[in-house]
Amino acid sequence: MMVGGVNVVADFVIFALLANVLGVFALAANLVATGIVVVMSFFLNFSFVWESKKSRRETAPKFVAVSLFSAWVVQSAALLIVLSVAGDNDSTRLIGKVAGILAGTVSNYLGYKHIFRS
Repeated sequence: MMVGGVNVVADFVIFALLANVLGVFALAANLVATGIVVVMSFFLNFSFVWESKKSRRETAPKFVAVSLFSAWVVQSAALLIVLSVAGDNDSTRLIGKVAGILAGTVSNYLGYKHIFRS
């Protein structure tokens, strides 16, 4: 749970800095933030959460595929839906990111449980 919390906070902070402080387009900010967090998440999840007996070489491609699908498709779709419904401003970008994180978390969990089973 702690690893997931660290990932969520990192994802949200990087996104907020890029989108709301630096003015990067929300979708691009989401792609960058989630890309960084996917790398961080793999090492944290592999080492501490899943305690997998499988090798990193065996799990990495599957982990990256699930994570990038969740981040770049699921999260981005939720973000864009919120922005299209509520408009694009600092608040709605953050609300959209939270919606994306929630949707992405479900997608990740469903995918990860099959990757890291011993």
